[in-house]
Amino acid sequence: MRLPTAVILVLGALAAGCGDDDPDSAPATDRFDAERAFSDLEAQVAIGPRPAGSPGGREVVELIADRLREAGAEDVRVQRPWRNVVATIPGRSQDSVVVGAHHDTKDDVGPGFQGANDGASGVAVVLELARVLAAEAPLPGSSVRLALFDAEEARGDRDFTEDGTRGSRQYVEYAATGEQGSPPLDEIEAMVLFDLVGDCELQIPREANSDAGLYSALAAAAVEVDGTAAPFGGEAAGVLDDHIPFAEAGVPAVDLIDFTFGPGPSPGAWWHTAEDTIDKVCAESLDAVGEAALVALPRLP
Repeated sequence: MRLPTAVILVLGALAAGCGDDDPDSAPATDRFDAERAFSDLEAQVAIGPRPAGSPGGREVVELIADRLREAGAEDVRVQRPWRNVVATIPGRSQDSVVVGAHHDTKDDVGPGFQGANDGASGVAVVLELARVLAAEAPLPGSSVRLALFDAEEARGDRDFTEDGTRGSRQYVEYAATGEQGSPPLDEIEAMVLFDLVGDCELQIPREANSDAGLYSALAAAAVEVDGTAAPFGGEAAGVLDDHIPFAEAGVPAVDLIDFTFGPGPSPGAWWHTAEDTIDKVCAESLDAVGEAALVALPRLP
């Protein structure tokens, strides 16, 4: 993606202020294993359609929980009734940053629907982040609370505002009372969401409902990783997604989403169609957001 010169200069200036003159302060890169993340994506796609409440949905929940335990995440559990898979990477601070993605797929696309980008790609990024961060625990700052949400997709032709984000709303409701593995709401300092981040032509502008400061931190981290802001840059219209319940509860939240999946105007011709297949997602895209997140997360909020 070609970024406007002004955007590149601004992000470059942010990176320049982060210790370029001191080799010891430079962020460690190449920590995110893109091929291993892609294998997580492949494992989800192999299950087939994964709508909330379906056999495929139950199977992907088991897959995610098993891989989080193997990664070394703590307190892995499955919330009810919507089957959010939650876990913790402990930090030295009592505060938490929620890192999330949704694991369900749209339920009325067809029997062969893969959901490779929506939502296997986001889950794949979060699982690999869990492996890297668990190996570094306890983290120097906030704990990272992993949340793989169920029931993000609205059922059938129901309106998304009424039927979408059921899993993330449940997570926030439990946070209000500190139940079922959700941290207390007053301890959640930020929320970072990964959705549709596997597109081989990845573009992640700032979604209008997302916190500008969080987005800028991730964009600046991308510059630190490899000297370019790609795939970050630009502005996009707001979308309804799993970050909205957090924002409504007063938690700064950012949605890292490429809502131009395939040709044509947003959301793109492949979104919620049988064209959302594994040949249209790339490990390099998972790597671009994963490496930036590893640099940015310790600095949040």
